[in-house]
Amino acid sequence: MRACRRPGASGRSSRADAAPTCCWGPSARSWSTGEAAVVRRGGWASGIGGRPAAVVAHMSTIGFIGSGHIGSTVARLAVDAGYDVVLSNSRGPETLAGLVEELGPRARAATASEAAAEGDLVVVTVPLKAYRQVPVEPLAGKVVIDTNNYYPDRDGRIPELDDESTTTSELLQAHLPTSRVVKAFNNIHFPDLADHGRPAGDVGRTTLPIAGDDEEAKREASGFLDALGYDTLDAGPLAEGWRFQRDTAAYVAPYKQGTVTAAVLRARLDEAKRYRDQ
Repeated sequence: MRACRRPGASGRSSRADAAPTCCWGPSARSWSTGEAAVVRRGGWASGIGGRPAAVVAHMSTIGFIGSGHIGSTVARLAVDAGYDVVLSNSRGPETLAGLVEELGPRARAATASEAAAEGDLVVVTVPLKAYRQVPVEPLAGKVVIDTNNYYPDRDGRIPELDDESTTTSELLQAHLPTSRVVKAFNNIHFPDLADHGRPAGDVGRTTLPIAGDDEEAKREASGFLDALGYDTLDAGPLAEGWRFQRDTAAYVAPYKQGTVTAAVLRARLDEAKRYRDQ
């Protein structure tokens, strides 16, 4: 087992704030200890604007492709944590004037391509049916957080998702072959996401699942979620993202009950059933 190393306010690495998480192996039938780690923040006072020093050193601007309920909620949390945000949507920057005014001087609106280019990390939060419209070139080499879920009534039927031969985030990763996609934020309702963030060590701190094929990308994504007030549990590669997709045990309902610990989340992921088995 390898614990993630997180720099503290001094910039020196320490294992003090790291704790083990678990991964669902592709051939396993139960949870087994994996290589990733639950990343816990040492305190909101570290870094700049309350962000951990490790996050400050590597990213200061978050781009948003899509600024709906989840996108705008993550943007609010990011601004509160000291990040700059560049927002975009399908209707044009001028339609985001109200949100930009609400968020203040750390926020501005742009086109999707501009948000993709300017973000050190980029959150893609558009309806799944529009994923092929996400700009490819500006996202090359970047960590891209995918918040998507598949809703056939909205997105139309996608055969490879209906037969469960792939997942929503694998579709986005195929569309963005030079980016590093991490699935996150898709299994919590936006009012709960706005409300549940807590400092490290708080008994009410909640854990969110992530999935991705690139270990460093998952560490960067975990650092970002950490700065917003959440621990993360690594569910494994993108192919395992189905475990917290729509209508699974880990989807939305646990967060309506209050704090979701890593142990509770792990149990819900373990309970996941494929759509064909529901």
